[in-house]
Amino acid sequence: MRFLTRFFLLAFCLFSLFTIHYSLFIAPAFSQGEFETDYDVLYTVGQDGKTNVTQKIVLKNKTSNYYAEKFELKIGSTKVEDVKATDNIGPLETNVKFDQNTTSIEVKFNQKVIGIGKTLPWELTYTSSELATKSGQIWEISIPRLAKAADIGAYKANISVPSSFGPVAFTIPQPKTTNKALNRQEFSFDKEQLIQTGIAMSFGQKQVFSFKLNYFLQNNNLTNQFSQIALPPDNNYQKIVIEKIEPNPVNIDVDKDGNLLAKYKLAPHSDLDVEVSGFVEVFSKPFRKINAELSQEEKELYTQPQKYWDTANAQIKETASTLKTPEQIYDFVTTTLSYSKERLSQPKIERLGAAGALQFPKDAVCMEFTDLFIALARASHIPAREVEGFAYTQNERLRPLSLTLPEGDILHAWPEYWDDELGWVQVDPTWGSTSGGLDYFSKLDFNHITFVQRGVSSTSPYPAGSYKREEDSQKKGVFVSFAQDLPTLTATPQLLLLSPQKIISAFPVKVQAKVSNVGSTSLIGQKISLSTGKLKNLSSGDTEIPILPPFSTREFEFNLQANALFLNTEDTLILSYADSQISKPIRILPIYQIFFFKSFSLSILIAIIICATSYFIYKKIKKSKVKLPAY
Repeated sequence: MRFLTRFFLLAFCLFSLFTIHYSLFIAPAFSQGEFETDYDVLYTVGQDGKTNVTQKIVLKNKTSNYYAEKFELKIGSTKVEDVKATDNIGPLETNVKFDQNTTSIEVKFNQKVIGIGKTLPWELTYTSSELATKSGQIWEISIPRLAKAADIGAYKANISVPSSFGPVAFTIPQPKTTNKALNRQEFSFDKEQLIQTGIAMSFGQKQVFSFKLNYFLQNNNLTNQFSQIALPPDNNYQKIVIEKIEPNPVNIDVDKDGNLLAKYKLAPHSDLDVEVSGFVEVFSKPFRKINAELSQEEKELYTQPQKYWDTANAQIKETASTLKTPEQIYDFVTTTLSYSKERLSQPKIERLGAAGALQFPKDAVCMEFTDLFIALARASHIPAREVEGFAYTQNERLRPLSLTLPEGDILHAWPEYWDDELGWVQVDPTWGSTSGGLDYFSKLDFNHITFVQRGVSSTSPYPAGSYKREEDSQKKGVFVSFAQDLPTLTATPQLLLLSPQKIISAFPVKVQAKVSNVGSTSLIGQKISLSTGKLKNLSSGDTEIPILPPFSTREFEFNLQANALFLNTEDTLILSYADSQISKPIRILPIYQIFFFKSFSLSILIAIIICATSYFIYKKIKKSKVKLPAY
């Protein structure tokens, strides 16, 4: 048999960290499909995270005229070591190149596969230090999805990790089988799962960071001014512990987006340095639902256009009309935009906004991925907003940070959308795109720390790292590191009740109440109430405080009244909040007792004196008038 041509078979790499390529080099008259390839891939992860990859490959010839001479494997953005290939004859010649973030492995076969149905079994092995990484207390395994190709036959993938990695925090997708043996955990996946999402696994129970944030405030005015700084907030993904704020703020307010805004009073022509330190515990999925629900008014607020989220733009509206779910929007953004490393070299990265992202899809950084997701979601009537904060990454090729603040600190931006069951759900389309299709929609990870949440405005409040002196513009103001455990949590409400000792029946009286959080962590979704035995509370019922941050105080006013006119008894006011209570006795007097109150008698006396004086002056003025004779 005479062969008309020789060709190269460029096969795919299933488990790369960036992109997966599969193509067949043949004469122009031919197309892919002349060969079918079956794969049995084993990933054995070591205690140090270094992964040995073994691909058992069976190449099957589906033609009578062609044979495969070479095999080329391309692994995007992944450097590999110890590359070896063998068949039943012996070692195969390999050639490894790394160029422009792509590793190419070329394998030259020892034998030709000639004839329909003939097969060539062979094995490729290599090691990688980028498939499994440890971040703090969490081990992560990231394997992008498999590219669809007609040449792929059977496919089986197995992952083996040490039991010392800890329990599985999450795995996407769910493995077909799991097994524990000889201090190892083993998981298997099939072809359909890998085509859908790839594999994302995390091992461990929690991730804890410590942080120190520096802020600078200045008042150049001639009068006292109030200024505020944004602290890391509590939300569905993180629990904040604030150990120190120095100096203490006047108060800490919570805005509509749930941001914690520490308020300071600055004297004229003065400045102030503020240092905040604490801890944050991060979760990969919502572990609570701080906002029980969004009202219809709030849902409308989070679907309104804002600067950079131009939902009225014709292209945004047209694109959104074809995207009905957050997942469809996420998939569109991750596949449409391309991350631009060149923009990172610019002195100042201009924010293009959603419309600009569609206009320049190859020049996107995290801001464009975020803005486009939010604008498309809002245009599809899905409430959405922006998150800015710190994201820990060990590999900025795969998980880049690109929110470069004018003051030097580098943060990250990602969006979140509202789900009626889960609340605010965070996703990261930037990392979903740059990591080769890893799933950052179904879960996030343990490495995203929220500094601010922006929905009411697309530009404020400013995150930590944005408050600096001009001469300190290149100094870091954000310091985050891994920690082992959260310190002992204290959520300690301090209650104060201000009321008169005596009240008169039938007369309404106002009672002032204060609740302060003198602990280190926020009190979430607790109610404050004032109860009595015989007095009627004219105010509305219990009042829920969605978030009471540390170092904050809230004030309330209650209106009480005894309906009976001649009630003569004692009562007790009980102020309750969370698990704390304080009580205060109060005396209820019959209405006629008002005449015996010194203040009442004094008021009556003053009123009589005023009336008598007014009458005397009136009479005197009247007598002084002279009636003139008429002519």
